[in-house]
Amino acid sequence: MDETLILSKFDKLVNSGLVLYDQNQETVQHVDGDLEFQFLLTSALVKKPVLGPPSSEKNAEVNGDKADGSDISTKGFEIGPIGNDHFVIANKFCYARPHLMLLTCDGYRRQYEPLDEAGLEAAQTVLLSMSQDFVVFYNCGQDGGCSRLHKHMQLIPKPPHSFADFLDNEASSSSPPKVPFHWFYQRIDVANTGGKGLIEVYTNLLQQATTVGQGLAQHADSAPPGAACPHNFIMSKRWMIVIPRRRAGINKEAGANALGMLGVIAVATRAEIENWIRLGLSESLRELGVPK
Repeated sequence: MDETLILSKFDKLVNSGLVLYDQNQETVQHVDGDLEFQFLLTSALVKKPVLGPPSSEKNAEVNGDKADGSDISTKGFEIGPIGNDHFVIANKFCYARPHLMLLTCDGYRRQYEPLDEAGLEAAQTVLLSMSQDFVVFYNCGQDGGCSRLHKHMQLIPKPPHSFADFLDNEASSSSPPKVPFHWFYQRIDVANTGGKGLIEVYTNLLQQATTVGQGLAQHADSAPPGAACPHNFIMSKRWMIVIPRRRAGINKEAGANALGMLGVIAVATRAEIENWIRLGLSESLRELGVPK
C-alpha cells in the first residue's frame, strides 16, 4: 500500500466532510507524579459517541454500508485492501493525519478475539509502507475499550511523546516510566520479523497479561467463547506492548483506549481534561489496568 495514496485519499475524505479531522487540534501536557501525559484536544471528537459497550450481535447485521456481520460503516471510507483478509478505511473521527482502521474482510470476526498471524502481518504491511513512524493498536474486549464488534485495529503516526519512548532506542540507558499498572513489552525489529515471529512475541506477551489479569475482568464469567483476556496491543516498527485491562473507563468522560494507557489521551473539550485531572490521571490508569 502506497503512503502517498493513503494520504491523498484521507485528505479528500476530510475535505468532503465525510471524515472529521481538526487541523488546529492542540496538545495539552500535564504532569501527574512521575508521569507526563499528553491530551490531544480536537473538535473532531465532539460528535463522536461517548465510550460505551460494543454493539450487540443482533445489531451486527447486513446494512447497506456494512459487510455481513459487521457493525462498522465502511462505504465511502475505503482506502484499499491489505492482502486477502484485511482492508483499510479512514476512521470517521480522527485525531491524527491519517487515522486509519484495519478491518478483517470477514465481518463476523469479533473484537474480543486475540490477534492472529494474518492480522499481525497485515499490520506489519501498513507499518512498513509508511516512511514516518506509525503505531498500530488494538482494543480487545469491552473492558479493553472497544465500542464495535467487527474485529479491527487502528493506526496513527506515532505520538511524539508517550510512556513507550524508552523502547525506541535499544542503546538507551533510560529506565521505563513507573506506570501504576502491569504492562508487558519487547523490543522487536518488525521489518525483519516474519508473521510467525510476530505471533510468537504477541502470544508470549498476552500470556503474561492473562496471568496477571486472571479473574479480574468484570465480565470474565460471561465472556463469549474464544474471548481473550481484555487487553490493549500497541506495535511500532521497533517494539510491541500488551496491557491487561479491567475497565474501559472511570466514567463516560474518562475512558482510555490503548494509546490512553500510554499517556496519550484524545479529548473533545477542556472540560474532559479537567475531569481527568480531578479524578487523578495515574490513579485512573491504575484502575483501568491491573494494578501493580
